[in-house]
Amino acid sequence: MRSCRLALLSIDRNLRSLQCAILILARPMSSPSSSRRVRLSCPFLSLLLLVACGPRAMTPATEPEPPEPAQHYRLELELQGQGRVVSQPPGLDCPGRCDLELPAGSSLSLSATPAHEFSFAGFGGDCQGESCTLRMDRDRQVQARFEALPPALVLNETDSELSASDPLTGAVFVIARQTGHYRIQRGERVLESVGSGLALPLNLDYYGCNDVQDGIDRCYPGLVDVSYQPLAYRRAAGWQAASGASLREAGRRELWLDLATSDGAGAELRVGFAEDGALELDYRPKATDVQAVADAWAAGTSTGYYGAGQRFGRFNLRGLSVPLWISHGLGSDRSLLSTNEVAAPFFWSSAGWGLWSAQDERGEFNFANPLERADAVQVMREAATLHHVFYLGTPQEILTAHTARAGRPQWRPAAWMWRPMIWQDEDTSSESVQALIEGMASRDIPLGAVWLDNPWDAGRASFEFSSERFPDPAALIAAVHAAGVKLMVWLSPYVGGAAETYARERGWVVSGTREDGNDATYFPSRGIDPALDFTHPEAFAWWRDGLRGLIARGVDGVKLDRCEEDLSDTSVWANGLPNRANHNPYCVLYQRAAWEAFAAEQPANAEGVSDYALLARGGWTGSARYTGHWAADNLSLPGLLGLGQALNSLLSLSASGFPWNGADIGGYVGLRQDLGEGAAGNPLLLPTPNLYIRWTQLGALSPVMQSAIPPWWVSEAAIDNYRRYATLHDRLAPLTAELARLSIEQGIPIVRPMAYAYPDDALARAAEDQYLYGPDLLVAPITGELVDLGLAIRTVYLPAGRWRHFWNGIEFDGPRVVPVVAALDELPLFVRVGASLPPGVSAAELP
Repeated sequence: MRSCRLALLSIDRNLRSLQCAILILARPMSSPSSSRRVRLSCPFLSLLLLVACGPRAMTPATEPEPPEPAQHYRLELELQGQGRVVSQPPGLDCPGRCDLELPAGSSLSLSATPAHEFSFAGFGGDCQGESCTLRMDRDRQVQARFEALPPALVLNETDSELSASDPLTGAVFVIARQTGHYRIQRGERVLESVGSGLALPLNLDYYGCNDVQDGIDRCYPGLVDVSYQPLAYRRAAGWQAASGASLREAGRRELWLDLATSDGAGAELRVGFAEDGALELDYRPKATDVQAVADAWAAGTSTGYYGAGQRFGRFNLRGLSVPLWISHGLGSDRSLLSTNEVAAPFFWSSAGWGLWSAQDERGEFNFANPLERADAVQVMREAATLHHVFYLGTPQEILTAHTARAGRPQWRPAAWMWRPMIWQDEDTSSESVQALIEGMASRDIPLGAVWLDNPWDAGRASFEFSSERFPDPAALIAAVHAAGVKLMVWLSPYVGGAAETYARERGWVVSGTREDGNDATYFPSRGIDPALDFTHPEAFAWWRDGLRGLIARGVDGVKLDRCEEDLSDTSVWANGLPNRANHNPYCVLYQRAAWEAFAAEQPANAEGVSDYALLARGGWTGSARYTGHWAADNLSLPGLLGLGQALNSLLSLSASGFPWNGADIGGYVGLRQDLGEGAAGNPLLLPTPNLYIRWTQLGALSPVMQSAIPPWWVSEAAIDNYRRYATLHDRLAPLTAELARLSIEQGIPIVRPMAYAYPDDALARAAEDQYLYGPDLLVAPITGELVDLGLAIRTVYLPAGRWRHFWNGIEFDGPRVVPVVAALDELPLFVRVGASLPPGVSAAELP
């Protein structure tokens, strides 16, 4: 904002004998303080003059229009330095920073203590003496800013219900006085708490998953019984629920309600109307022995539900139960098809509403699960309180609002993060890294980065290269960079060797997991090093600063693994919280530490671009601030046992607020890497050539394209296909970088599922195996069990608009369903006619 000066002089003394002079200088807060100057925002100058000097002083010739009776203004003051800001008449007394509401035409004198550090008089009233002044010592700085407050809620009470309407956003909250049932609506979008109905009281998942070994084993079982009552809580005596509501207090933008409950203990409910259109519900039972809380809403007969993190088995979650508990291994989401590494307590629906269950404790979503209650959606958390954020609007509006709250990426990666990547697992060494780079270059395949997997590290958290595998790390890093490729390494949150000893001596290790020291409770046979306790500030800083040293040596990025592996409910954490509240956000702390290390060592350039990349396997609310994500350990199989999982992961992560993601091309099998490039070139358990080819095509139209399988392990046809699609992905990098910027600034994902892009089109919502890459590329990958047949036939839904077949140039008018016969080397791909794509992105220009 440019500097603003204004002087009001020569104001008629006959007008109440008033003379006002105000000098206003806008400058950054970091600039040196200067006496008799105050920073104000220029758009509010006219308002400030009206309030500070009085309406007659501003317009001596005419009487101004009176302010709107309901108009209020907010004044924010900040005093840098010692002292307090006080007001006369009394009512304001705050240390350093104040935020208060001023009705239009009110009068207020402000001063600071110790005396004479600043004073300001005359808000809507007379000035004392010949001028209104703001005085301060040289070491003080004060901000003053006025802004109009949003309109107050409109309340309506009847014998049967209480309603509050927001004139600003159109949102309405209604609660029944006799039952506590409620509804939220805006326009035609309505969300209503579930009514009475048949529900299975027992949780069948509990009996299938309750094989706990000192913690959660394989999958989260939930609780032994289930409640589908609105605003419910569980005590030792069973589930209780709201049975009535009364208004306690109404503020400008929020309500406080007292709820009667079935056990007589009662509860409190706060309803907040946010200016972004969201409604915030805070539910607090008054009972002291609350074990869990729950809420439930009516499910439309055909409503789809999307999000909840990374889902392998299905994109539309209707009919499923999803644990809000990150864990690793097939079956950890209570199905045989999915893991649960990235969970998000957030979803949106085709009915135009979404929910963020904004807390970290263990819990679950039930999306019209026919084994429990097919007409209801439910959330349960193992906590004493419940915190909801409801969104009403289109999927884009919901995701934009949610990511603004939960967190968007905090760095803008350089273009190389959007280029093809390759990595090695157990057989990684200096020789295998060089072989990968040379293998790609000799075959004219573009490459942005090469990864070193876990054997590179001489010890967990040592941040040192294994001397056996990497005798000269500096030379290796220099050679990789000389080839125009970036070098990245694998990390875990565990400590081993000397690092473990150092951490244990300082109490920085999560303790109390199991007597045998095995923290992988769902894989009892696996012994893993202990976990560093990132909730301990000193442990956090130690690990972060150790990584900074590695970055200074030339490492360009990291792959953050393993944080989702559960410890135990007996685990002891530095912050004093139980494991059920620490396990999910543990990933976020770990990922934040890595991001802070890179942000410190590799600050953004003048264009705001940062020259590093971070990817993670696990994730929770807030993880998207610090990392992108990759789909964990898909099997090298077609359909929903492998390739179909990669597609569903891509869609569900993108719909959940994790916009930068991809999967390992060809899937992952650890045994394969033991005998791979670095061990006589005889890899085991490879995907079939056709499966690898189709997976490559999906990977090329994902934000992150990576593989642990070089194409020359597979076949000559795989090499040709990989070259073509890696080139396509590489040439799309400028577009991907621009789409990534949109995800940072507006929360718009790079990959846009059809239900997200066309929420009002039923045929588009039903097309769950296709998506948009950005606004103009429609992708319909081949992922089914018959990929090994080579030639594939599928249908593609083209939404409204005109679309061109990428490979043969034939144009179609949508909306319509078109059959596509896709040769093995052709990904079904359509371009919106009139779209502008980066140079070289055409069938004729690809190799």
